[in-house]
Amino acid sequence: MSNKNKLILVESEMKGPKGHFLDNLIETTKTFEKKLNISWLLNSHFDSEGTYIPNNIKIFKCITSNVFNRKKNKFLYLIEETYLFFLNIFQIFYMLFYFIKKNNLFDYCIALKSNYFLLPKYFFSFYKRYEILNLSKNDHIFFQTARRKDIALINFLTKIDKDHPKFHIRVMLPPKIKFKGFFYFLKEIDKVLKEKRAFIYLWSDHNYKLFLRNSISKMGIYKSNIPWSFYKRNLKTKNHVIGFVGDARKARGFHHLPEIIKILEKKKYFFRYLIQFSKISDDLLYVRDKLYKFSKKNKNIKIIEKYCDYKEFRNILKKIDIMPIVHNSNEINKVTSGTMYSCTSNEIPLVIPSGTLFMNKVLIYKSFEKAKNLSEFADKLIKISKNYNFYLNNVKKNSTILKNILKDDPLRMNII
Repeated sequence: MSNKNKLILVESEMKGPKGHFLDNLIETTKTFEKKLNISWLLNSHFDSEGTYIPNNIKIFKCITSNVFNRKKNKFLYLIEETYLFFLNIFQIFYMLFYFIKKNNLFDYCIALKSNYFLLPKYFFSFYKRYEILNLSKNDHIFFQTARRKDIALINFLTKIDKDHPKFHIRVMLPPKIKFKGFFYFLKEIDKVLKEKRAFIYLWSDHNYKLFLRNSISKMGIYKSNIPWSFYKRNLKTKNHVIGFVGDARKARGFHHLPEIIKILEKKKYFFRYLIQFSKISDDLLYVRDKLYKFSKKNKNIKIIEKYCDYKEFRNILKKIDIMPIVHNSNEINKVTSGTMYSCTSNEIPLVIPSGTLFMNKVLIYKSFEKAKNLSEFADKLIKISKNYNFYLNNVKKNSTILKNILKDDPLRMNII
């Protein structure tokens, strides 16, 4: 019988492998697998679709949520929401008798009041598994991508279970400030945040300051990084590969790729290109078609249009030598950039937009260039290629800085 404490990783909305959610689950698992017994609590509709999943974990598909997506089918979504509302009423009374039997009616009523007399959306399906897991104060539950409904659930659990495990909450995007919204529940769990029984992790300075402004005690809120895999890159003096990875969106500058390639070709500086994406919005289909047209004429352009799982994605990063981050700098500073982190940990020199402040405490050494427009992006890609040894040595130093920061990261220190 193992004496390790338990770590439960929760992704309540993830129904398939696409996006960063599964990748982050695997990264966290690999970070803590030697120290803790790890289980995943996932949406009941989750399907891995044959992608890579670690074999040293227990997976429970137990969290129920909407089958219909509001954006795709508003009518069926509203019907389902109405059904779920009346189901919630039934579950309230069912759990009432359950907690009377457990001599815990008072705490249950306090929890109900704090959630304006409704059960949190996932409570009924989540709580059944929560009880079976038999968690102690020394165990941990980590909500990897916390939404309003997740923090509402955490608030409820802290009020009905005084001996609850430690809750870890990572927030990726800034919540909206609204009545009974995310920050209402942040104030409701202030007591357990002060007692170090719950922890909030933010990735960007913008979100960190936003949470401090909307917190009662300002305690239990941390600036934290996401765990990353590291790769040692060898020097390559020619045939450098320019890369793009992730969703094909305007916010990520996908529509600029054909123009950058054109500019470089006109300058008679010939790179190889590796472009990977899975999701693409309808307004960018013409860009995709243009890239495929380029690739038919230029054998140095390789396009991978599919979701790449944990291992495939890291193999792609190993093949990329220089990465242009063609985002808007304001978005990077506010929302952050996972690609910048991936490039640093995989020792890939960058070209980033002027005005980018994100990761300035990591990118100490000159492993990057900044550009104001597409012409400058092309010039800076050439500059890095011509002096690749210099930029590679510096990104290795910055990668070491990131690795040392991760060793003392609040998320890591609060769990291990």
